[in-house]
Amino acid sequence: MKIMHYINNLGSGGAEKQLSSILPILQDKGHTVHLIISNNRKNIKEYEQIITDSGVKITNLNQSFYNPLQVIRLLFLIRKEKFDIIHAHLFPSQYWLAAASFFKPNKTKLIKTEHSVFNERKKYPLLRPLEKVVYRRYSKIICITEEVKKNLANWLQTETNLLVIHNGIDLKLFKADAISNISNNNLFDKNNINILMTARFDLVSKDHKTAVNALKLLPENFKLFLAGEGSDMNKIKDYTASQNLDSRVTFLGYRPDIQYLMSNADINILSTHFEGLSGVTLEALASGKPFFGSNVTGVNTIVPNEHFLFEKGNYLELAHKIKAIFKNNLLKEEMIIEAEEFIKQFDIHKMANQYLNLYQETKC
Repeated sequence: MKIMHYINNLGSGGAEKQLSSILPILQDKGHTVHLIISNNRKNIKEYEQIITDSGVKITNLNQSFYNPLQVIRLLFLIRKEKFDIIHAHLFPSQYWLAAASFFKPNKTKLIKTEHSVFNERKKYPLLRPLEKVVYRRYSKIICITEEVKKNLANWLQTETNLLVIHNGIDLKLFKADAISNISNNNLFDKNNINILMTARFDLVSKDHKTAVNALKLLPENFKLFLAGEGSDMNKIKDYTASQNLDSRVTFLGYRPDIQYLMSNADINILSTHFEGLSGVTLEALASGKPFFGSNVTGVNTIVPNEHFLFEKGNYLELAHKIKAIFKNNLLKEEMIIEAEEFIKQFDIHKMANQYLNLYQETKC
């Protein structure tokens, strides 16, 4: 099959990272895969490299995300390449592809992935009729969790053509030989207990303050490392300073070696308000280290049981759970074993096969 994926860019979000993992697998399975992006201004170079090294072609439309002129270039590519499947991700890319679809060849089928339970457009009921038109242009809508499907069905007032395919991760990246090939320059002091949280700095969706507050209740040898970028990073830095925790919190910025960091930290956490399906949670479960995440949509359905969760915003519970596992080595080992067995169902190769089965079914 000739398969095209279309997204705003290859920035630092979860959808973009997911593409860097799955597109090479689709290409490796004997299909011709092409990625279209609106522009590359904030691309993560490592994602670009992974994709192009696999033989997947990337075409940059070199347009602002919100510039409708990209519809013309998009339509030119669709007619020239005669793709079997075009798979869209995120807003506004999904709108531009829907617009182009009125003039596409009949054989080309459209699929879209819904990556989040929340989007700003749902705040405005007047947009619902337009949204219905846009989503009807797609033969199938992949929702990454049941909760995402439920929310989208409520918004569109229909479940037609909605289905669930969970995101996956490449479990091979967390094997010992793969981890040993990455160096983080001895970031973690083994005399300390090192806590890692990987998340975008966005106060609407993420909750770094709860992680910082929990640290205040832990002994001095507990250190917090925050990996990620985002517009609210300075606000969290200011809050950390106001709590006199500068010496115990390290801001790592964007890191291409997350699997190494997760596997070498003593514990991984994710304090968040909501998720679509949390790739960070899946990676942390695969890391061979304990994990605690907020009991919210997008996290609570992808952990083995409630022992891996703490109440959203409850820094007292988070601190208590962190203390408990470092006082009870048996509990810690049980959590790690449970996680490693549970995570097998989220292998990205399973996800890739589900994508290809859906493409074939839609194409026929």
